[in-house]
Amino acid sequence: MYRTLCRLRPHDAEMAVAVSTRFKETAKRKGRKEDGPLTPPLPRRWSLTPGDLYLLIGGAALLIGGMWVRHGGASLFADPIGAIAAVGQLTALYGTLLALIGILLMSRAPWIEQVVGSDEAARLHRLAGFASVWLLVVHALASTAAFVSGDSIATPGQILDGIVDFTVRQEGGVGATVAIGLFILVAFVSIRAARSFLAYETWYGIHLYVYIAVALGFTHQIALGSDFVGDALARNTWIALYAIAFVPLILFRFLTPIFRNLRHQYYVDEVVMERTGVVSLWVAGRELDQLPVRAGQWFSIRALTADGWWRSNPFSISAGPDARRLRFTIEAVGDGSRRLQRLLPGTRLFLEGPYGLLTGAVRTREKVLLIAGGIGITPLRALLEVLPARRGDLALMYRVPSKETLVFKRELQHLADARNAEVAFVTGSRESFAFRDDPLSAAGLNAAYPDILERDVYLCGSPRMMDKVEESLHELGMPKVQVHLERFGW
Repeated sequence: MYRTLCRLRPHDAEMAVAVSTRFKETAKRKGRKEDGPLTPPLPRRWSLTPGDLYLLIGGAALLIGGMWVRHGGASLFADPIGAIAAVGQLTALYGTLLALIGILLMSRAPWIEQVVGSDEAARLHRLAGFASVWLLVVHALASTAAFVSGDSIATPGQILDGIVDFTVRQEGGVGATVAIGLFILVAFVSIRAARSFLAYETWYGIHLYVYIAVALGFTHQIALGSDFVGDALARNTWIALYAIAFVPLILFRFLTPIFRNLRHQYYVDEVVMERTGVVSLWVAGRELDQLPVRAGQWFSIRALTADGWWRSNPFSISAGPDARRLRFTIEAVGDGSRRLQRLLPGTRLFLEGPYGLLTGAVRTREKVLLIAGGIGITPLRALLEVLPARRGDLALMYRVPSKETLVFKRELQHLADARNAEVAFVTGSRESFAFRDDPLSAAGLNAAYPDILERDVYLCGSPRMMDKVEESLHELGMPKVQVHLERFGW
């Protein structure tokens, strides 16, 4: 059975591997007929590559630069004050482009998710955002300096007075100044040190100001932008760039989740205590056999209660999709997770997703090693259930501080027997291991799995644990294409 399935493409074969024991036990408990598990549809695969995305961005950058040159921008470098004006114009153009790229990366468009994954998209979004803010600040200072300079370059005091005068007297000045202020605010709360003092909901709410800032910047660009005034082609080009960023955002970040929730009407079907501090929510709904989802993907969960409808937190599904219910296993690590643990059966939910690339679709080798740390077992437990594999090709290392913190121990042992897979439970703090005995070190991984370089490695756990394993795999010489992980930091 397994040998035949492995000849299929991984993203097709994974749904063909169905361990029906979980479904039979659930059916018996619910009093339903055991008619076997269903297979939900697979998410669509797009024929795009990272190169296509970078080509699109590079082409837009060249087009913007070409239009600026066509408008005589290069001639500004003939004198010092003109050069300052040129810097102001270029930083405005490319700062705006980076802001639009950041919005596109966070649009949850399926082709963006497939090309770079939600983890990498978030990283690139952060880089584009910080770069955009710096460029727009330089734009404000340089453009004002060029405008107020006379025979000599303006002093800092004159520049400050010029900014105040622009804000008060110039049409659209207030909006432009507010936009810069909002960009700086969002950049500040995105700094790691600042994030540690904020709740996720607060951070997320402040980030929504970016949309207001971009809208205000657009009105400023229409009124005063050198690429808008008197050039219909340039104006239409910029309108198209805004559309490329905002249409996917509106479609996939807002309209698609609303449509799916109206269709599927998710609700809490069952609440199960897995161990102290860890609870599983079984989520049911309508027509879940039409919801495209893979093992390893995640959703943002929003409880439609008086104190929860505006709060959203990401969680991976912890069981292979069976087209009837979804399972999310939640550890109490904050107010949001504790609130979800206390939900009662029947509570309506708003789910956004599925998202993520920690799935069989990115698999490159027949042999697979799953490495989980703590509650990071949730997506890997689902993958252990559905990934097609021959006897001995599938292995799981589950790393926890103590036996009491294990989750799904019986389920994992049962799946190991059913799938002819190897499951290893590694307990104890890192300090309890001698340097050469650390199971997550390069030597430890190589000793436990001598064929590790022939495997794909799926990794999920704390940031510290994943960094450690990545470092060990790099030391062993494993190509990056064989390492699959996603970080859920914010």
